[in-house]
Amino acid sequence: MSSYDRSLEDAAEHILDTLKHFLQVNMILIATSDIASNRILKAFNRSDDSDPIPQSLLTPLCKLIIDHSHNAPHLMINDLSDDSRLAGLPAAAQLAQRSMVGVAVKTSSNDAVGAICLLGSESIELNEQQLSLVKSLAAILGYVIELENASVTDSLTGLYNRRYLSHLYQNGADKQFSVMFIDIDDFKDVNDTYGHDFGDLLLLEIAARLKQGVRKSDVLVRYGGDEFLICFQHLVDNNDIEFVAGKIRDSIKEPFLIRDHTIQVSASIGISANYGLGSSLKELISDADQAMYGIKQNEKNL
Repeated sequence: MSSYDRSLEDAAEHILDTLKHFLQVNMILIATSDIASNRILKAFNRSDDSDPIPQSLLTPLCKLIIDHSHNAPHLMINDLSDDSRLAGLPAAAQLAQRSMVGVAVKTSSNDAVGAICLLGSESIELNEQQLSLVKSLAAILGYVIELENASVTDSLTGLYNRRYLSHLYQNGADKQFSVMFIDIDDFKDVNDTYGHDFGDLLLLEIAARLKQGVRKSDVLVRYGGDEFLICFQHLVDNNDIEFVAGKIRDSIKEPFLIRDHTIQVSASIGISANYGLGSSLKELISDADQAMYGIKQNEKNL
């Protein structure tokens, strides 16, 4: 388990321990949500259910809380089986007669990154102090997540850094990835000609263009210096990733205006994908790196 996951799990464990002593509800869930996954961090069940609620149903409950947080500070549902938003779920019948109170976990920028979900076999009635406790603990967890996110984020571009990949290796193992390794050609010449501050501004502009070329489900990493990595989820075939690579290559070739200087750069892009062949994400990144290096060497030999 990565230190990122360990810190979150420790915080969730303390929050769960507090809530189960102060709230008489049947079940408590603490979940997180990011671009890689929605997952239950910790769960507590006060009763010994012979027919437990499956994980496939619990995760959508927490997602419902997160989605609702844009409209209200918390979500209360008296009968989950009668809620149209859950009607399409295969195991929805197992929620019959259950009630729910949910509070989203948010960062200081008001981004919903998780949820605390309370489930009861009867209607859950929280007084003002109890609801305030849940909201306070959700705020604390949001603060912990924000601190952990800062440790896996590049300080210049705001993209993920290489430390985040260890988290992705462990929590994205069930996902099918395609990887694109991007190296900015002759970036050292930019630093030598215009200075490192100018180079940093150029990297910021490049990162912004890369963001425009990916989906929310894709993972964009500043791998180091002038190298970037994109982990795409569920691209159908090589034609898809080649198409995206072409768009990104063309985007980077467009002139940049930095401190009244117009500058053009290009990028060497290596691609790797498994499409069900069983390669790990770490292996795909290594293969994409090697492919990029081969392209760069061929260009130098032309």
